[in-house]
Amino acid sequence: MPPLRLLSASILLALGLSACGGGGDSPTATTETTTPTVSASAKEGVLVDDLIVGATIFCDANDNGALDDGESRATTDADGQYVFVDKACFASIVSIAGSGYDKTTLKAPKGQYKALAGSAVVSPFTTMRAVSGLTDDEFKAVLTKLGLDGVDVANFNPVKDTARATTAAAIAKILNDISEIVAAAGGDPASAFKAAAIAIAQHAKASTGAVFGSDAALSDLVGAAAGAGLTAGNKKSNGAPVWSEKALANAKSLATAGIATLAGNIQKRASLAEVRDDLSSGAAVNIVDDTELEDDTQVAESRSRATDTVALGKPQYVSVSGDIVTVAPMAGAAMNYTLAQFATGMNLSGQTLSTLSHVTLPLTATALALPRKGATVSLALEIENQTTGGLMQGAIDKVVLTRNTDGTVSAAIRSDSKVHLYLQTASGIQIGTGTTPLEGVGTPLLTNGADGLGIDLQKLANGMRKQFPDNTSLINKVLTEKGTFAMKVIVNEMDFRHADGVRLATGQVAVKVPGSDVVAKQVSGIAVSGRITF
Repeated sequence: MPPLRLLSASILLALGLSACGGGGDSPTATTETTTPTVSASAKEGVLVDDLIVGATIFCDANDNGALDDGESRATTDADGQYVFVDKACFASIVSIAGSGYDKTTLKAPKGQYKALAGSAVVSPFTTMRAVSGLTDDEFKAVLTKLGLDGVDVANFNPVKDTARATTAAAIAKILNDISEIVAAAGGDPASAFKAAAIAIAQHAKASTGAVFGSDAALSDLVGAAAGAGLTAGNKKSNGAPVWSEKALANAKSLATAGIATLAGNIQKRASLAEVRDDLSSGAAVNIVDDTELEDDTQVAESRSRATDTVALGKPQYVSVSGDIVTVAPMAGAAMNYTLAQFATGMNLSGQTLSTLSHVTLPLTATALALPRKGATVSLALEIENQTTGGLMQGAIDKVVLTRNTDGTVSAAIRSDSKVHLYLQTASGIQIGTGTTPLEGVGTPLLTNGADGLGIDLQKLANGMRKQFPDNTSLINKVLTEKGTFAMKVIVNEMDFRHADGVRLATGQVAVKVPGSDVVAKQVSGIAVSGRITF
């Protein structure tokens, strides 16, 4: 699927064209007053919901929940591991909400994770312990009622605990979906996550039996978490409420029904491998987001959807229809390629980026993969000439993917999106947007015809030339280069799959700043990688 890379290239160029054209109140955590013994767990650990990759973790010396000057920080690796390289951490270990991505859901965690000093694991359960205000004995009783009897949360990695993995995953799903619902509505997801974590602990403490003992008990738990979470998160950045009183009540009701259905499905599975689709499903989130919450008729219809165990149990994702991408040269017939062909290497002898007219990538979404008003993602690409070492990178945020009535997917770029660009020639000349991205990107180059999502490469190329008029000759040289190009396109926050439902690989693009080692913009998520020879 060489075209997909070309699609990447086109998006990169598009970036240039479009721009030039056109916290809540909660109990304080109980912490130990003694300094923990220096140990490996004080210098290193793992961040896990499922494993969280690329997240920022820091040692919160003053316990204010913010990364301050002088506090040790680290970034989690591909296995969720982190290491404080400068000094051991004797304080709470905290993540930055929105950083990194979950290896299963492919979404950035919307909540802030926290663990008490000395913990080897940072997770939803260490967070619950840290923010609940419960004593050790009280929290042990809570874990028993949650189906996690005997667990030491400071060392509990649910990914490795096969006996309790699905129960842990179900609880994590409750927290994550609540924060995702608030984020989709434009509220405060970090406050929602924290409030929901406290509510789960407090509700379990007060309950008389196991929360997974019956559907009713689970619904009560989810209702308590959704009620607290959506209330705490019901505030925009300016402090105004997201929902009216009526809309908030209906959002809580729908969230409870949908999340309880999914959490129940997850907890009943035999293994973590069997819950991947349930965990990555945004069905409950999208049902709430789709509903006009002031309309009683719509709410009633949505409640029926939210309790449909069969429908909610199906995988929800966006796929490349037929695994086919079409490349159309300016002269001659269009050519179809598969993703497999792109991955192994395509030969486009006689062509260059400058001679291609457009590429078309058909996308299809399952029924509940996208909310009706669309899902917002970021796109990034990287194209490297394996012969000369030339490099092109680009990233654009706030691209909205929308499912049409026939299941096909269209895309648009929001007017407030930002674009980062970088180009380096074989001789080392660098140009780019640096740390100041382009703004005001429009959508005229992302067009949807009968064959799918099409991108006009020539208009994109002209856009790059207009954006960097002093470097027109350099841009032309890059666009007419021959050789073999390694190409990679990234889409974040979205489960993209092959036509047969197999998930695509993951990766990242870190857009550079000219003349610096600084990263201007990093996008991590689904990756389509391959090679094209011109």
